[in-house]
Amino acid sequence: MKRRLCAMLCVAIWAFAGSPAHPEGRVTIRVSYVNSYMKPIQEEIARRFTQMHPDIAVVLAAPVEAWGDQLQRTVLDTATGNGPDVAEHAFNLFGEIVDRDLAQPLDSLIEQEKDWASMGYSPRLVSLGTYHGKVWGLPFRISTPIMFYNADLVRSVSATPGEFPSDWQGILQIASRISALGDQRAGMFFDYQADGNWTFQALLNLRGTQLVTSEGKIGFNNAEGLGALATLSEIGRSSMSDMPREQARQSFAAGVLGIYVGSSAQLGNLLRASANKFSIGTAPLPRSASNARIPAGGGIYMLTTRDSRKRKAAWEYIKFATGPIAQTLVVEQTGMMPCNDRPASDPGLLGKFYSDNPLYVTSLKELPIVTSWTAFPGRNSVKISDAIREQLRAVVTLKSKPDVALEAMTRDVEALLR
Repeated sequence: MKRRLCAMLCVAIWAFAGSPAHPEGRVTIRVSYVNSYMKPIQEEIARRFTQMHPDIAVVLAAPVEAWGDQLQRTVLDTATGNGPDVAEHAFNLFGEIVDRDLAQPLDSLIEQEKDWASMGYSPRLVSLGTYHGKVWGLPFRISTPIMFYNADLVRSVSATPGEFPSDWQGILQIASRISALGDQRAGMFFDYQADGNWTFQALLNLRGTQLVTSEGKIGFNNAEGLGALATLSEIGRSSMSDMPREQARQSFAAGVLGIYVGSSAQLGNLLRASANKFSIGTAPLPRSASNARIPAGGGIYMLTTRDSRKRKAAWEYIKFATGPIAQTLVVEQTGMMPCNDRPASDPGLLGKFYSDNPLYVTSLKELPIVTSWTAFPGRNSVKISDAIREQLRAVVTLKSKPDVALEAMTRDVEALLR
C-alpha cells in the first residue's frame, strides 16, 4: 500500500510539473508557434513579457516544423477543447483559420488603443494580417528569400572578386565554376522545398506575375511562369544536387556549398555555424520586371481564444511579441526584418545593430517591394502546394523540361481546385 501511495504521489507530481501553481487570479494563456529554432527566442519573449505582466502566465506549446502542420494542429486541438489562446499562422494559410471560425478579429481591440498610431504598426505591415477587410493578426516575423554565398569561394572563381553578380546569368556562371573546383564542392542549392511554394512564388513575383490570382485562379500558366521554371532548370543544370533542406544548410555552413538560396531567417544560424571557417555574403534575388515584388515569409499572431477573461491577456501578449522590444530580439537572432517600424530607427534597439551588421540589411531593403504570400483557396491548399513541389523537383533534377512541368502543374492544380 505504501508503494502504491508513493507511486500515485509520483504520478501526481509528474502531471503537475509542467503547470506550476499560480496565485489566484493569475491568467494563464497558451501560445502555439512554429519551428524549433525559434524556441529560445519564444522563451525569452515569454520571460520578458511575464516580468512586465506578473498577473499573466504564458505556456508555450512544443513547436511543429511546418506551417501546414500548424494549421492542422490548431484545427484538431480546438476541436478537442485544447486549442491555443494565441496561435502563429503563416501569411498564406491564416485565411483558412478565419474561414473555419477559429480566430477573433482584432479591429475592436485596435480601436481601443489610444496610441495605436505611434506604436509602430504601419498600414503596409498590418495589411499582411488582413483578410476580407478585417485584421485577424499582427505580423510576428517576416523573412524574404535571399542568397547566401561563401564569399571566399566566390572570390576564388570570380572575374570581379569584390562584386557578387546581380543577374541569374552571372550567378549561374559563378555556381558552375565553384562546382568545377571539385573536392565535393557544389555550386548552388535553391530551396524549392519551402512551405507553400514560397521560393517559387518569389521567382514569379520577381517577374511581375503571381502564383494565384486575386480571384483564386492559377496565375503561373504564362510566359513568366515558364521563365521561372526555366531558371530552376538552369540552376539544376549548372550545379545543383538535390538534397534535404537541412542537409543543404549544413553543407553551406561546412564550406562545401557555394550559394544557398533560402529564407533570410536562417542568417543568424548560418553565421553561427560557419564562424571562423569562411566569410558569408548576402544578396537579393534578381528582379526581372519593373513591377517586381517579393513574398513575405513568416506569419502572424492570431487571437484564437473565446474566453473573455483570457482575451485581454492574449491581446497584451500579441502586442508585446509584435512590439519593438520583442522584434529587436527576433531580428538579432535570425535575419528577419522587424514587423514593427520603431526598432530600425532607434539606436537603442536596431539602429546601431544594422550599421554594425550590414548582412542583415539585404532583407530589410526589400521591404518596399514586399507582397503577400498567397495560397490557393479551399481545403486542398496544402495538397496543391505538394503537387506544385513535385513538379519543381522534377525540373530542378532535370527529369522534366520546364514546358512539360508547367503543363502538368497546371493540370494538377486545376484538378484540386474543382
